[in-house]
Amino acid sequence: MKDLLARVVAEQDKACESLQGAAAPDQIEALRSEAEIRLLARLPDDFLTYLSHSNGTDFNGLILYGANKSPDAPGPAGFWQGLVAANLAWREGGDHKDYVILGETGMDLLTVDLLGENAVGRDRVSGEVTERFLSAGAMIETYLTSHLG
Repeated sequence: MKDLLARVVAEQDKACESLQGAAAPDQIEALRSEAEIRLLARLPDDFLTYLSHSNGTDFNGLILYGANKSPDAPGPAGFWQGLVAANLAWREGGDHKDYVILGETGMDLLTVDLLGENAVGRDRVSGEVTERFLSAGAMIETYLTSHLG
């Protein structure tokens, strides 16, 4: 995953796009705790590892949520998609209470169940499962690869 993220950063740097940088260990731990309290969910270790390399990604139509961003406290270039804030917004609008959304594309939601397991891509509109992955890390890597073109 680290090598893929380095390629994304290189592409973003070439395009003069804003980078989010890595989440600090205390930000990751705060997210873990907040997800347990506010979303009643455990986060997969693969996603927490991703955050240690990038505190959110917005690249070629793929958004992977960050640790501590929100509409009230956005990061560089206005990136507000923190995991808890985004999931609370999704839950207000529909049937997304049975899983945690780790990221999104124009077509898909990248999700795990409330135990942080069973990584699946879901149709963004219907919520139907479109693809299953061995792990959250495999899902993140697959989406990063496909958006690198």
